[in-house]
Amino acid sequence: MFDFKYVRVVAVAAAFTALSLSSGASPRLLVGNSEKPSIVDGSESESVSVSPEPANSTFYSMRRDLRRCVSPLCGGYFVKRVNRPNTVCADGRVMSECYVAEINWNGNPEIDSANSVVRGTIARKRFGHFGNLGEMRVSESWMSMGNNRALGTFYRVRDRGVRCITYPCSTHLEAKLNSPSSQNIAGVNLEAVNLGDQNGAAVTQAMTGPSGVIVTGENVVVRGPGGRSFELRGTQVYVRKQPGSSSMKPCIKTGCSSQVCSDHEVITTCEFRPEYACYQKAVCERQSNGNCGFTKTRELTECLARK
Repeated sequence: MFDFKYVRVVAVAAAFTALSLSSGASPRLLVGNSEKPSIVDGSESESVSVSPEPANSTFYSMRRDLRRCVSPLCGGYFVKRVNRPNTVCADGRVMSECYVAEINWNGNPEIDSANSVVRGTIARKRFGHFGNLGEMRVSESWMSMGNNRALGTFYRVRDRGVRCITYPCSTHLEAKLNSPSSQNIAGVNLEAVNLGDQNGAAVTQAMTGPSGVIVTGENVVVRGPGGRSFELRGTQVYVRKQPGSSSMKPCIKTGCSSQVCSDHEVITTCEFRPEYACYQKAVCERQSNGNCGFTKTRELTECLARK
């Protein structure tokens, strides 16, 4: 005979077990480089839960409003939450992107909207008889370090300080922006971003800091003796600009013979001229006009005169 009392006892025990397991899986948010460097023998990708982003503080991409009409109805900015299909605008409407008449940087470095990601809040603000057109109140500003178009998913990435004797190794933590999910991954590949030596060094340093960096890209499965994991292959990378810091990119030597001083990679023809040798030891930096250029020292002037 079928024992209904036994079935009831088993069901209650199963429900109690499920509740115990769910209550024990507390969210874990990793911030800062709190983990000491260690050597491990490799592990598969580890999923980690993080606390959801606060509803009033979110990451946005921005673009200039190039429409021609009466200001401030036009000429402001279009902003949208990254990794999300919809954004709540200042008037309460839910749109794919929202218009704001101005940006309140709140002491954060002002960055070209075409090359930035910001964290902040879309707030109500009236502009005279035009009514509420909204403003973006910035709490963090992030500047792009490459010249590529940002494609893929936006992640915040931090170097965990872990080094392994096998591959793949969970060396980095990636957290999807505007999402509660994150996971440990086997590194970040930024070859497609074409950062150059100086920008690459700046990104590497920032990745080990408490803020990490923001990377757009996609996860690709990688396998090796250590098992299976993911590598983030980036298309663009952003570094946070701290209040009081310069929003300008560092100057770099570029061109086929490193004869050009610029804040981005420049492609030139590869004919060699004698004067190019003078630029190898010259200082490439921001000049008094704000542009990148070779500082005209006595050594550089004399070298160019001999060529």
